[in-house]
Amino acid sequence: MRKLFLGLIGCFVLALGTQAANWNDVKDVTPIERQRPAGVSNGIYYGADGTSVTLCTYAASKTQSAKRVFLLGDMTDWKLSADYQLYKDSNYFWITLNGLTPGQEYRYQYAVERADGVKKQISDLYSEKVLHPDDQYEPKAVDPNLLDYPTGKGADGYVTVIQPGKPQYQWSDATLNFQRPNKNNLVIYELWIYDYTTGSNGYGGSLKGLMKRLDYIQNLGVNAIELMPICEFDGNYNWGYSPNHYFAPDRAYGSEEMYKEFIDECHKRGMAVILDMVFNHATGLNPMNKLYPYGTDLANNPWFNVTAPHSDNVYEDWNHGFEPAHEMFIRALKYWLTEYKVDGFRLDLSHGLCSDKPNTSVANLKDYYDKSIKAVSPTAYMICEHWGGNMGTERPQLISYGMQCWNNTTNAYCQTAMGWLKDGDGFGEANRDGYVSYCESHDEERMQYKCKKYGNGDVKTNTAVRLGRIAENVAFNVLLNGSHMLWMWEEIGYDFSINSDVDHPDADNTNYRCNKKPRPDAVGRNYFTQANRVAAFTKCAQVITLRTQLMPEVFEGNPTSQNISSGAKLRKIQWGSNVFAAANFDVTTNQAVTLPSGTWYDYLDGATQASSTYTLAPGELKVFTGTPVIAPTFSNIQKRDHTGIELTPSESFSKGQKILRDGQILILRGEKVYNVQGQEVR
Repeated sequence: MRKLFLGLIGCFVLALGTQAANWNDVKDVTPIERQRPAGVSNGIYYGADGTSVTLCTYAASKTQSAKRVFLLGDMTDWKLSADYQLYKDSNYFWITLNGLTPGQEYRYQYAVERADGVKKQISDLYSEKVLHPDDQYEPKAVDPNLLDYPTGKGADGYVTVIQPGKPQYQWSDATLNFQRPNKNNLVIYELWIYDYTTGSNGYGGSLKGLMKRLDYIQNLGVNAIELMPICEFDGNYNWGYSPNHYFAPDRAYGSEEMYKEFIDECHKRGMAVILDMVFNHATGLNPMNKLYPYGTDLANNPWFNVTAPHSDNVYEDWNHGFEPAHEMFIRALKYWLTEYKVDGFRLDLSHGLCSDKPNTSVANLKDYYDKSIKAVSPTAYMICEHWGGNMGTERPQLISYGMQCWNNTTNAYCQTAMGWLKDGDGFGEANRDGYVSYCESHDEERMQYKCKKYGNGDVKTNTAVRLGRIAENVAFNVLLNGSHMLWMWEEIGYDFSINSDVDHPDADNTNYRCNKKPRPDAVGRNYFTQANRVAAFTKCAQVITLRTQLMPEVFEGNPTSQNISSGAKLRKIQWGSNVFAAANFDVTTNQAVTLPSGTWYDYLDGATQASSTYTLAPGELKVFTGTPVIAPTFSNIQKRDHTGIELTPSESFSKGQKILRDGQILILRGEKVYNVQGQEVR
């Protein structure tokens, strides 16, 4: 994510309540000091009986504690009352509520009188569910059961919802026993829910819509889905890089239950779920920011740095050296790992996770990794978007500690896609363990748009030629060492500018940078049925499936040889006697390739036995395997309906050979056929 675009990411309207709480009702009420219960700091602590909850919030400037804090909500009839004044324990204020109805939702805010007499109403920093006046739009459309905002009751901005005795989600065995792919063997599919799906009830994208896309994503063969930020963000239409609460999933995409159903379904299909988390900054709607907001008050706010000690200052910059803030980020990571069973995180602008001093992000990241990932889910992923002037020394430290780093290799792949072979188009940077490389991401211009506008010769003028080059670029990313990522619709050649929007498809204007994009399945566009695009998808899926499902153990090692240097027309990579790939990246001349010694099978041509030499046309890709391996085929890339692969009699299988049939990987052991879960199929 880049700071240039953060101010452009949503049709956000700041809506407030219609009236403020009446402080005259408690003008003579003085605070009571009482020590918090053991183990209580910031947050929401439910009692085991389902009828009680302890609420606690930090309310202080850098130098002074707040005077008083009251609970304002359904339990108080939205009136300030001495009966609902929070006890004071230094800078923390807390209250225990008893006699609540199990399973019932309650709405509330904290009414805070600061030391200087200024009065504020804030939500709970640890809210797991929030309401806002703009819920009448997308949130209510995708979740009609969403509790109403308490309009006219004195609420101001975000309202917290609690539910004691909430029914627990029943996770499937697929999630409870999910085996995450090796962190250096990930092929990730990054997407923005809103733009990727058709809206529910005529409104934006939703989790329900995304569930309908899972067949398509699974067909592609990826083993992980990365969601652009889903933590509560400003407005309802937003990329998510303007966060305000870290424990609440944004309601515009659906309910808590829908998020869990989506994650569970991904696990059933063998795909991990990675969340993009934005810990660098928060907006003014974050409760700790709202308490001492931007301007003269920010200098008194211990949670945020007045001046960011790094190069990417957007919104308000978190002070990761402030202990309550540091604790919050650890607890947020643990929460998503345990409550939502996610499989890891991509940390946006991770080099900015500093204290009030520069170059302190590595220590903070290591501590977060130790106290979240290692503590509760050691196989989970932590992928850092770590740029900045010190990345050359800091990224190796993070990788050696067990994390991974995003690696922007888009320039090289755009050059080879366009057919301009020159310095800077080598793939060496994309061939490293510890890194997640990619041809496209949400931050860079689309390859196919650049091909259409700047391509060399026929690449610019001929759609079939352009689309025919997609698979070779994807293959020479995902078949290299390390982990890799695709940006949504890369595999079908999405060719509108990143700066266009749905109403201005031909625009090249940064004002549309984060707007909804022209849909690939719009009437008259039909990308999912165009023969050239389906062919590109199919080859991409065959290559990805080879890595993630058919021969994953091969790619957990290291390639034995490669020729992927800048300017090379013919590029090759070899994984021992198991996999050999070659592609012609030139735009005018054929290239001859000689296969390594041994017996090889043409994977993309029905596992037929290969010749010793081939002549590759411009844009042509060849992939060979050391044993016959059948690639998936599709009658419809949007449905999970693999066809054309029949389970032959066991005698015709090679020992240990894998094939893909009806969406299942099948393996012969002895005289019996098993799926990858070890269940006997025949």
